Amino acid sequence: MNAHPPTQTTPVIITASMVFDRIPPRRPDSHKGTFGSVLAVCGCEEYRGAAALCTLGALRSGAGLVTLAAPEAVILSVASRILEATFLPLPDEDSLAKRARRAAVCAAGCGKKEDSGTCREIRLILEHAVGTVLLDAGGLTSLAALPPQEKNVCGEGWDRFKDPAALLRPCAGRLIVTPHPGEMAKLTGLSVGQILQMPADVALHFAAASGAVTVLKGHRTLIATPEGALYENRTGGPGLARGGSGDILSGIIAGLAAQGLSPLDAALCGVWLHGTAADRCAARKSVMGMLPHDIFSDLGQIFLENRR
Repeated sequence: MNAHPPTQTTPVIITASMVFDRIPPRRPDSHKGTFGSVLAVCGCEEYRGAAALCTLGALRSGAGLVTLAAPEAVILSVASRILEATFLPLPDEDSLAKRARRAAVCAAGCGKKEDSGTCREIRLILEHAVGTVLLDAGGLTSLAALPPQEKNVCGEGWDRFKDPAALLRPCAGRLIVTPHPGEMAKLTGLSVGQILQMPADVALHFAAASGAVTVLKGHRTLIATPEGALYENRTGGPGLARGGSGDILSGIIAGLAAQGLSPLDAALCGVWLHGTAADRCAARKSVMGMLPHDIFSDLGQIFLENRR
């Protein structure tokens, strides 16, 4: 392969001091409006738990107000467990567009199927959102299911990439995407094996092509920026290898972004906090026995120790 991606050869390792330099203490005179709003467009009848976990992730990371937009069956099944959230039953495109224009952050895709309905919701959010947009899971792969563009934006040897610019351009510079390698394979046309062989190159190319802070999840999660910077997270472990872990991560990143962190800072802090909470949870419950939602108490303890 003769491609020459904008690789930062030595990634910056995310540290605790980097994280808490970016998350300020709360002022005593603050209120819920101070900490922003998250619109979580998540879940379907098959994946109801994903909607709950993303919503809880945003709440537990400090967002002032979180609204779950989901089919009514999803809302009915999770509302009694998430007393602090508000709800928007879907489908309702007019209301969804209105909420997207008001939210500090739109987090979309967790627990969504890869179908035309999801694609319509995501394109509506990309068109109407004025704040940060985070796309995960079905929210990303539903877009990849569209016909690829002819233009090759990634240079020689990367002609299998689809051009994400036409769909993602409205939110370039305020967009975060959080694919795992299987989802990135659908986005790029590369195989999972190719992505695992050169994850930094893939993340950097996709970030440059889409204008999105790209969080390529894995054993050592990488964060790439459109400008070519690369970061690596070394917290977390095999206890996170369960369905639902990524939904919590999306919620945590969205909750931090709602409080005013830039897309890059929210991603850096979110992946470190998520992994560190999981490490502590594994020490309590074992990597075999822990479940994704168990990490919320550890996340709270981390905030407490750092006076947040």
